[in-house]
Amino acid sequence: MAVCNLTELVGKDVFTRNAKFVGKIDDTMLDTEKGNLYGVAVGLSKDSFLSKAIAGSEAGARKSILIPYKEIIAADDIILVTVPKQYERPEDVQTPPDEMDEVILPGVGEEGI
Repeated sequence: MAVCNLTELVGKDVFTRNAKFVGKIDDTMLDTEKGNLYGVAVGLSKDSFLSKAIAGSEAGARKSILIPYKEIIAADDIILVTVPKQYERPEDVQTPPDEMDEVILPGVGEEGI
């Protein structure tokens, strides 16, 4: 079990698993009833894709978001997190090869394949 001081997390860069910059940790949130880390408040960079996605989908631009602990993949020099699917851009979502649909190219019939 790895243990760290929560104050060491503040100010660290937060990236998605696809290496997209989200922002920096502003604060940590504790569940006082259970004594567990609930999540981290991340100050969004105005240039981050997540900031743009949220500003485009919700009234007013948020300056920070709460990322639940279960969405934190790794924490060391930087923090890696998963991003809710509704905020991922289609080009960020990679389809595994076995799930790709077959596409017939125009001018090429099925017999030419």
